Amino acid sequence: MMHLPRRHYAAVIIAAIILLVAVVAVIPAAAFVFTTPFTPLALFDVSNNYRYSHNLLSKRGGALNSNRRDNDSFIRETAATSIEEESEEEGIRLNKVFKATHSRRAADKLIEEGRVTVNGQRVHERGGYKVVPFRDVVALDGKVVKGWEQINAIARDNADVLHQKRALERNNKEQQRQPSNNLQTSSFEYVKYYKPIGVTCTTDLRVKDNIIDAINNDGYKARHRVYPVGRLDKETSGLIILTSDGRIVNAVLRGERKQPKVYKVKVDGVLEDRHLQRLRDGIIIRTVSQRKGRTEEENTLIAKTKRCKVERIGPSSVEMTLVEGRNRQIRKMMEAIGFNVVKLHRIEFMGIKLSRGLNQPGDWDYLNDEEMNLVKTALRSAQQEEEDGRGYI
Repeated sequence: MMHLPRRHYAAVIIAAIILLVAVVAVIPAAAFVFTTPFTPLALFDVSNNYRYSHNLLSKRGGALNSNRRDNDSFIRETAATSIEEESEEEGIRLNKVFKATHSRRAADKLIEEGRVTVNGQRVHERGGYKVVPFRDVVALDGKVVKGWEQINAIARDNADVLHQKRALERNNKEQQRQPSNNLQTSSFEYVKYYKPIGVTCTTDLRVKDNIIDAINNDGYKARHRVYPVGRLDKETSGLIILTSDGRIVNAVLRGERKQPKVYKVKVDGVLEDRHLQRLRDGIIIRTVSQRKGRTEEENTLIAKTKRCKVERIGPSSVEMTLVEGRNRQIRKMMEAIGFNVVKLHRIEFMGIKLSRGLNQPGDWDYLNDEEMNLVKTALRSAQQEEEDGRGYI
């Protein structure tokens, strides 16, 4: 064993102390170096640097946990939003809940006034707000509205099928949409009416001699809000359909789906064959539609009428079959060839005939099975176009 001279003992002890101090100083300094930016002054306070690095690591761990919690919260909120959006996609507009008793504008006003709640929450947003059939509870002035799904031709089974179908479509965009054969007509009212001369085809009860008051006075008491399909002039008599089914208008009066209308026309002169041929070939006339929210110029159409069927039934009388529905069209056509209409009477619309059960002005009746089949055929055709992306209901 090697022995050091006694004079070197002091140097060894001093070196050991220096080494120990260095080790104690390097450990916290190393932690500091790996966790903070390097500054020369930072090494002079070893104890403070150790506490600083320990606290910094704790804070960084807490930040990671906080970020993880924020991320989980974001995922939950996103999922909730997705569910909400999914429900909105599958719903119908809130104002349609009140279609049995209120017009669309009147229903929007109820919503704006804050009188409507959905699942106990008051709703002020009109128009785009949607509710899900058989899931959402709608109330007006605290009273639950019942049966609105049926009024909108939605059965519980159909609603469940619709929810499942849309879920499948979201998972598989290639899935083909299958047409539905359930037209849900049993929830609606369909009435044919022999409109008298002098009755105005409007649902505005402020208008004198409106068609709603007229048919009510003639004995018909509607269970739901009904309105006429199309219109007849105040001076025109004959067949008109009233219904609570809002799909009918689009199914029989829009675009290529317009249904034929048959009229008996009497004029104040003798009609020659050349007059009848002009009527058949089409005549340029000026008509003004009754669309609200547009100027008279925007509603004005100057164009040739479409070809139509015209048959003579007397020296001054013809039977005309039109598919168009321009305002006062027959009267304008007769004026264009030099005659005035003295009597205009509709005897048939979409295959439904006035002569079946309606004998005099003011008579009314519910559509029979044969007539309802004509309605269903029109609805089914329009529905098929809607499902194929070629139209809408």
